[in-house]
Amino acid sequence: MMLSLGPIIFGLILGLVIGSQIKLNVSDAKFTKASFIVILIAGIIVAWQSGNYPFYTDLPISTAFLSALIGIFVGKLLFARSK
Repeated sequence: MMLSLGPIIFGLILGLVIGSQIKLNVSDAKFTKASFIVILIAGIIVAWQSGNYPFYTDLPISTAFLSALIGIFVGKLLFARSK
């Protein structure tokens, strides 16, 4: 069992880029800590149901989707502090 790093790295980079561009104060929606936890749990469920690519046999979860989701959160936290 060997972990494929390509989809994880690409998903993380893509998530960081997308997360840095998210503006939370544009609409009237209020994102609280609880809503981020719900989004993370829903993302884990989606990644689990998506599964990995057929030729990746490392984990039964979509590592690219999960790393992109983590990258979005990290990118939002990093770039929200710098503005």
